[in-house]
Amino acid sequence: MSILKDFLLQLALVAVITLSYQLFIVERAERIRHAKLVVTVMFGLAVLLCMTFPAHMGSAVRLDIRVVPLLLGTLYGGIASGVVLAALIILYRAYLGIDPGLLTTVLTLLVSMPVFICCRTFFLKAAKPNKIILAVSLALFYCLTGFVFLVVVRDISFFMLQTNGLYVFIISASMLLFTSINESIRGMLDNNRRLQEEAKEAEIAFLRSQINPHFLYNTLNSIAILCLKDPRRAEELTLEFSRYLRRSFDFKPIGSLTTLENELELIRAYLTIEKARFGARLNVEYEVDAAPGTPVPPLVLQPLVENAVRHGLMSNLRGGTVRIAIRKEADASIRFVVEDNGRGMDRFQLESLLVPGDTKKGIGLANITKRIELLYGTSLQIESEEGRGTKISYRIPAERTLQRGRTDA
Repeated sequence: MSILKDFLLQLALVAVITLSYQLFIVERAERIRHAKLVVTVMFGLAVLLCMTFPAHMGSAVRLDIRVVPLLLGTLYGGIASGVVLAALIILYRAYLGIDPGLLTTVLTLLVSMPVFICCRTFFLKAAKPNKIILAVSLALFYCLTGFVFLVVVRDISFFMLQTNGLYVFIISASMLLFTSINESIRGMLDNNRRLQEEAKEAEIAFLRSQINPHFLYNTLNSIAILCLKDPRRAEELTLEFSRYLRRSFDFKPIGSLTTLENELELIRAYLTIEKARFGARLNVEYEVDAAPGTPVPPLVLQPLVENAVRHGLMSNLRGGTVRIAIRKEADASIRFVVEDNGRGMDRFQLESLLVPGDTKKGIGLANITKRIELLYGTSLQIESEEGRGTKISYRIPAERTLQRGRTDA
């Protein structure tokens, strides 16, 4: 029982240092000037602590889990880190005493370290499950090598076999645990980093493509013509245009929210301008069943309306109707639907519409999809049939709209 307690003490010491490495070093590795040196020092400290508090098997044999920080340091810290840790083990073991145990340590490291170093390349390229299997296999190889040399230099007993069995189990379990934790934390950090990069890319694309230049030119031309034919109507259209610009140029961080009322004001201004151009060819229907103050992401709904008008209806000579529905569902979520009875799309057209970076179509559906996924983990639902029209919808959990970002009026 005393041996097990000694092993658990070593395990706790290694756990503290390993988790500290993952939480405080890995995420900041690129900003830390001597990151690899810090890694070597941390795992070196773990090695020294393990060897300082060993599990004693009689008066002559000392067992510790030094291979765990040694292997972790080699696999994650690099070859130089592994060599330094191996040298540290030999030097500290020599300091503890020149005896057969030192010879066993040296021989085990001479055989194991080349294998660790060679396998590191495969480890870095492997998927998480394979990394765990490889790390545990290398730990078992070290234990087996050490046991072989132990048998060569010492007499073996049944008690020693039992203790070594416990030793191998603890080493294997430790490597399984720490490698799994390391890879899980690294996976979360990589995913967080990827989401941050995608958020930046989406925000840049969003800001760059908020205003369609052709829409601006056409609107100004319409106002210029109305100034001659219908000055009063030109004044009304100018006011609607100013509302549209005020909402469109109100740039906000990607995590900020606006209100449903503001988003609808932008949509109405846009559609009023387009109706001035297209007349009876453009019809609009609203179905709004949600509170005006409901927090929503800015400029997500309006681009869908713009796509419906420009690519669904106005590409058709007869025009058509765009229907905007905002409903509060039974589960308190808010569903947004933009539907038109225009020309619709085939599969090829739909795929091209979802291609990222397509700035020819206002704010592309790919950018809108990315923003919604980043904010709420949901995506656009698109239904389209050639000659029948297109329906695009998405859902936002009501409770999450209140929690994510801040609302800007």
